Formats: sequence, C-alpha cells, structure tokens
Amino acid sequence: MNKLHKEKGTFMKKSILLIFFSVIVNMLFSALFITRNEADIITKELYHDNYFAELHNDAIVSIWDFNEFELTLINHSLRVYTCIDFESFKATMQRQNQAQIEKELQSIDNDRQKMIVNATLALYNTMKPRFMLVDTLRVHGFKAFEFHVYNGNIISQKLWISKDLQEKINTEVNYESIQLAENILKENRENYFKSLGIRLDPISVIVEDIEKMGYVTKRIDYGLRDKIDPIKDKEIESQVNEISYILESKIDPDIFTFHKNYRKLSYNDYQMMMIREAEKRLE
Repeated sequence: MNKLHKEKGTFMKKSILLIFFSVIVNMLFSALFITRNEADIITKELYHDNYFAELHNDAIVSIWDFNEFELTLINHSLRVYTCIDFESFKATMQRQNQAQIEKELQSIDNDRQKMIVNATLALYNTMKPRFMLVDTLRVHGFKAFEFHVYNGNIISQKLWISKDLQEKINTEVNYESIQLAENILKENRENYFKSLGIRLDPISVIVEDIEKMGYVTKRIDYGLRDKIDPIKDKEIESQVNEISYILESKIDPDIFTFHKNYRKLSYNDYQMMMIREAEKRLE
C-alpha cells in the first residue's frame, strides 16, 4: 500500500511539473532571429508580432513597435532609454537633416558649390551602369539570387537577394512598415542631394532597384571606381556584410518591457547624452 501511495505521489509530482513546464512554454512566443556579420561586428535582428528589434552582444538596443508605430532606443551601460512615435521621429530627422544642409551650404560659396555640382554630374555622365543575374542559390535554406552591378566592365557591388526570406519576415513583421522607417533616411538623403543641386548616382539607383526585390542576405560594396585594385578588393571582400545564422526560437514577451528599472529620457536628451558619451571615448 505504501509503495502504491509513493508511486501515485511520484506520478502526481511529474504531472504537476509537466503542466507547469507546458504553461511556461505556452507563455513563450516564437520569433525569427537573423544574425549578421559585418567585418568584426556581429548584430542580430529579431522579428516578432510586428516588433523589429536590433541586438548588440545579445542585448536589445532598438525596438520598432509597428503595432503602435513607436521607436525605443536603449543604452544598457547607462541604464537609460527613450521612446518616440513615428511622426515625431520623422519630423526630428527632417529638422536635423535641414540643419546639416544649411550648415554645409553656409560653409561653401556659390562658385565652389557650382564647381562641385558640375564635377559630380560630369562624373555621373561618364558612368555606364549595368547589372547581371549571376547565380541562383540557397542561403541558410532560403532561395536567393546573386546580382553583380557594374560600371562598364568594372564590378561595383555584389548582392545576394532573397524574396523567400523577405516573405518569411513578413509573417512576423509587416515588411512595408520596415520600409516606411527606412524611407525616412532615403527621403532625407534625396532632400540633401536636391539642396546641393545633385542626384543619386546611377550605380546606386540600380542597387536600390535590386534591393526592392527582397531581403539582402549578403553584400560586397567595392565603391565607385574607374579601375580594379586586386589588393584593395581582397581587403573589401574580407569585410563582407552577410547573414551568418537564421533561427526560429521561443522568446519571453517580457523581452520588450525590460527597461522598467531604466531611466526614461526625452529623445533629444537621449541623443545629447549619446553624443557626450561618444566625445568622451574620443578624448
């Protein structure tokens, strides 16, 4: 009888533990992690339930919440963070861009500006941009296309694009939402060029059209050049920007609310603190 009671007790304990762990697992959510290497820098991208986060050293440093269209930036060493909504972020970036434009325009006279514009446009007119689809392959299980972009016969960029991976990301985060955030930088760049009287170079125009085809899994950027330099090319190729790992894993939803014990700053105050910290490192 005692043995029977012990067996029942052991069975009950195991059942309770099993239920407990089942509850814990069900409280976790599946997320898509993409690890990217660029030279010696390793970053991770996290996609989950319309959240897009970037991680450095496995700690989240930025979160785009596309449910509320809000950006959060975090500095763990200083234990501070800031939040800003999309429209305020866009307006702030535009103001900063305009201030930079006015500063640069004031630093050069009209004659020098015209000389810079004419020289830049003359350079653009000598370019002979073209691209080729070189290969179809699989990158970490996802179908991808390898494109080469040339200026005449000189390679300028190599890109590996995956529409399949973009569609996988789209199951977690609306890819169009990510593009809205990225377009802020592109619009500011266009306004910058327009104010100086120039435009985006024709090689970059082709590259951006290719990027629209899917997610960039790998990139080698040789830059704009008029001749091949094998030694420099080898150095560039050793610092390639590429995905090293793709993983679907369970995450704790509290990962996005970790900053309860951090001090919240306004976006402007946060930026000023980051600038001061960067200046200290240069001293």
